[in-house]
Amino acid sequence: MTFKGIEYTINRQLKKTLPEEVERDFFFCRLMIFMLIIVKDDDLKFNGYEENELFSIVNPICEGFGAKLVHLNSAIVKTNLHIRIVLYKKGGINIDSCTKISRAVLPRIEVWADNRDVNLEVSSPGIGRILKDAWEFQIFKDEKVNILIDNQWIAGVIIDADKNKLILQSDDNNAEYVYEQIQKAKLD
Repeated sequence: MTFKGIEYTINRQLKKTLPEEVERDFFFCRLMIFMLIIVKDDDLKFNGYEENELFSIVNPICEGFGAKLVHLNSAIVKTNLHIRIVLYKKGGINIDSCTKISRAVLPRIEVWADNRDVNLEVSSPGIGRILKDAWEFQIFKDEKVNILIDNQWIAGVIIDADKNKLILQSDDNNAEYVYEQIQKAKLD
């Protein structure tokens, strides 16, 4: 369903459920829907996410602490802005790093969010993280992964990754896989 289709369906439902004498700011409702659908975006750099304003605020700060932004998710819940940041650093991200980055990022997000209440969560990718897109394969270069291709798990180390393919070293030979071939991938 397209954004216009979702917008039309929700507007129709609101008109049914609210009394006619109640004035409803449908622009605000459409903005909320837009933020939930469009801004809640898992596609990062290779799909144009680097042009996202929130990404451009958060990413340089994370890089300043030596961390890579793995995942950025934002959603408006009621009147609060919920932001989830997942970071990676060679050797691991500890709670102190998450706290420092959170304290550095939060004031800038609050200014960007125009004094809206912000709920910020900063974490590490965790053990066995499922890799979702080309951006994540590039971030986890030189890390051990398991990929599922044709219902068979293949273990190896990511040698290189770009926006279309992955080069995996397993058993002393390198193999190239196009992302469309990969059914599932996770850190080992």
